Amino acid sequence: MSDQVRSFIAILLPPVVKRGIYQFANPLQQLPLDVKWVEKENYHLTLKFLGSLTTEEIQKVKAFLQRFTAQVEPFYLKCGGLMVFPNQRRPRVLCLSLEGESESVQLLWKAVESGLAQVGFPEEKRKKFHPHITLGRFRSAGDMHWEKIKAEAGSCSGEKFMVHELFLMASKLTPMGPEYRDLARYSFQVKE
Repeated sequence: MSDQVRSFIAILLPPVVKRGIYQFANPLQQLPLDVKWVEKENYHLTLKFLGSLTTEEIQKVKAFLQRFTAQVEPFYLKCGGLMVFPNQRRPRVLCLSLEGESESVQLLWKAVESGLAQVGFPEEKRKKFHPHITLGRFRSAGDMHWEKIKAEAGSCSGEKFMVHELFLMASKLTPMGPEYRDLARYSFQVKE
């Protein structure tokens, strides 16, 4: 089992976007919420969580991403509003939505899902992707005052940023939180 790597496919954010998200999230971190906050350097958009993969499975993913990204055009996203998953009555994840060329990110997600299914990875059951940046995870249901949290958060002055590459990431869970490292980077080859 130790030769397996916990992996996911992600869109990484430019440092200026990470700083803006952190400035947006900082007032929320001062509220009396039972939340495990994501570290600023770990902000990203997960396109697909793959789980623990063998070396052979990682090679399959790499081969797919190499072929796939040669056909993808860059597109733009920007930070949107504060949201929770799965819903406001039972929040588990506090996050920031991503907006912009939403059809492009939906098509990217669907193509990654179906392409990886063709090489042996299970396709997700959900039919729609909700692009977001996780800010924190609620440790307990507790007494959540959604309106107060939204009011405290204000709005995120997100600059738009170009999505022009995908990363295959490794995730190691530690008592201090997850540690991420990139296994491979795939730039989109189609020019606008």
